[in-house]
Amino acid sequence: MSRGEGRQLVAGALAFAGLLAHVLLQLRVTTDITHFLPGGEPDSRIELARRIATGEPSRTMVLLVDARDADEAAAVSRAFEHELRAEPRVAAALAALDGGPPTGVEAALWSLYQPRRLAFLAADAAAARERIADAGMAAAVATLKQRLASPMSALVSRVAPADPFLVLPRLFERTSGGAGGGSGIGVHDERFVTTDGTGAVLFLTTSAGAADSTVQRPLLAGVAAAFAAVGRAHGGHLRLSCSGAHRHAVAAEDAMRADIQRVSIGSIAGLVLLFVLLFRSLRPALMCLPVLGTGFLAGTSACLLAFGEVHGLTLAFGASLLGVAIDYALHFHAHHALAPAAEGPRATLRRLWPHIALGALTTITAFLALLLAAFPGLRELALFAATGLAAALLQTWLLLPGCAGPSRPTAAARRLAAALDAALRPGRGWFWLPTGAALLLTAIGLPALRWNDGVATLNRIDPALKAEDDAVQARVARFEQRRVVVATGADDQAALERNDRATAVLAAAARDGLLAGHAGPGALLPSAARQREVDAAVRGDPTLGPRLAAALASAGFVADAFAPFHAALAAEAPPPLSPDDLRDTPLWSLVRPFRATGPQGIAFANVLYGLRDEAGLRARVEALDGVYLLDIEDALTGALAGYRGRMQELLLLGLLAVIALVALRRRRLRATLVACGPAVLAAAATMAALGLAGVDLNLLSLVALLMVVSMGVDYGIFLSADGEPAAARAATLFAILLASLTTSLGFGLLSLSAQPALFRIGVTSGIGILLCLVLALSLGAALTKPRS
Repeated sequence: MSRGEGRQLVAGALAFAGLLAHVLLQLRVTTDITHFLPGGEPDSRIELARRIATGEPSRTMVLLVDARDADEAAAVSRAFEHELRAEPRVAAALAALDGGPPTGVEAALWSLYQPRRLAFLAADAAAARERIADAGMAAAVATLKQRLASPMSALVSRVAPADPFLVLPRLFERTSGGAGGGSGIGVHDERFVTTDGTGAVLFLTTSAGAADSTVQRPLLAGVAAAFAAVGRAHGGHLRLSCSGAHRHAVAAEDAMRADIQRVSIGSIAGLVLLFVLLFRSLRPALMCLPVLGTGFLAGTSACLLAFGEVHGLTLAFGASLLGVAIDYALHFHAHHALAPAAEGPRATLRRLWPHIALGALTTITAFLALLLAAFPGLRELALFAATGLAAALLQTWLLLPGCAGPSRPTAAARRLAAALDAALRPGRGWFWLPTGAALLLTAIGLPALRWNDGVATLNRIDPALKAEDDAVQARVARFEQRRVVVATGADDQAALERNDRATAVLAAAARDGLLAGHAGPGALLPSAARQREVDAAVRGDPTLGPRLAAALASAGFVADAFAPFHAALAAEAPPPLSPDDLRDTPLWSLVRPFRATGPQGIAFANVLYGLRDEAGLRARVEALDGVYLLDIEDALTGALAGYRGRMQELLLLGLLAVIALVALRRRRLRATLVACGPAVLAAAATMAALGLAGVDLNLLSLVALLMVVSMGVDYGIFLSADGEPAAARAATLFAILLASLTTSLGFGLLSLSAQPALFRIGVTSGIGILLCLVLALSLGAALTKPRS
């Protein structure tokens, strides 16, 4: 080995080691499927759906512990919260942990709402006037008398003199978790329990997104350890159930890791078997591993640097994509064994380098077009592919010649290469038959092609985890998980004013039976304008004081005991309550989950339960300006469907760039057709075959088709080379066959994935690459002039 080759080997080894160190230290994996949804969406509904889907509710996990009774549930809840806060893996990820009403709620309610209680007497001015009318007042006095005889009489007796309409107790009940038919929880001994009293309920919110499996894996382990400690102290009869996206993220990463391992192990095993059978040595196979490893590490490292994390789908796709990179090594080894240059391995690679480099450049160029996509996930795939292939190409140049051993092909390799060369000699008419069959398949199958833009085609939900989610939600929160009513505005007050109107419509819809109920920020935070209207309606009735005194006296109360209320009527109205007033109090945690920042300002969401007539509710809600019923899944699906056309344009742009590069390099129409024609036809025939097989396509299927075209062009570039000796042409055909088999193996293994996205990538690429092989060899032979 020359000194120059030694230096290149050292450089390649250092590059590999540096990339490996960076990935090991910085690796952060996410499985957030919204990564493959468009970002910066101009349609405010789609962007808002995306933000709600990744907002605080999505980061909240419900922990439900079954106990014997409410007393044990409350005790277990306190112990579990203590263990969770003490567990380092939980504490590292924790943003909030609530096992009961927030500490300090009573004090915050008193300080903020007691001075403003008149503004919260009713939902609007009309309801306020109805409540202070004679009939409403009589009902309020009767309720007061009844409450004073209840277990809550101590609280009522303290507030009644200044609040005979019991505005503050009603607000306290709303904040305690027991109000509203959509909630399955109440409060016992200041802890959240299920309404049947047999379950302790805790809400754990993480600071990182639920799909960040790097954070969620240790968190879930910490939750399990904390519960085990509680179980040891309280007995083995306790049972923990969970609901939340966190477990799904970890399960998805585990599934994708298994896919990566299956693809990697299967591909390496196939590669080793081929080299043992055809080269009688493991050395060429082992030489390929640093090339593949460097490509994978470089792609991962680039994504970590650019995005701070890497998606599990990108890693799984990348593991298969780098089957392209192995083609570089296969061409080198085939020519080194069957048609070596007299000057040595470096000269063999130098002879092949124009074709290898052009093939790599066309593939990289095709994927670079995806950097213009609005989808962060597709930009990540593009960056991974471009960087990984470039790094693999560099390592091919640095490492392979210096590591190459003696040229010792087996008799099987020589016979296979000779047979391919003999069978594919130009000038035979039957070479057009595969092309004709592909055209016929395309004509028949393309009309049957179906697109499925549903979000479900990007991710698989584990059925067991989903069943546990549903069971917990049925006991704890019976709200809709998919549809919400959203009120939007340029700022908080504009959004709250629209939310006031939305709340009124929802209340009327519930009375009319369109839904069972709803919950939102309206009770705790109506708009400033609504608060002024209600306050003015109460203070503006000069007869309220005398009529209330008479009603109280007739019910047996001492009217003078309610002097604080009369004083409040006569006083000047305080300023309305604003979001800023709540922000630094425990009450903000009850409003914050309903608030989102949208592309056009602020949005407040109202969750629904018992939705019976979606169309009827939508008609009522969307008659209001700036208010709509948002179906989160449908909105995200619509985003995918809307961007499919844009993606097709980007892929066409990438294809045109590839054809332009080949045309500039080959400079002849026939050579350009040999290089590009089979790839384009293979992509069309692949879609047709999938259509006839009933496999619908989605966004990632388009990415896989881009891969098919890139691979087909790579094959065509070698076949379109002019002036090759017979031995070199035989070696090229031999290398193309090996390359297609190894790549098809990788994607075939990927098609076994349970993840819908990876299945579609695998089956599309696997079929497409085999078609590329057949069409490239046959059409290349048909278009090549016979050798004289």
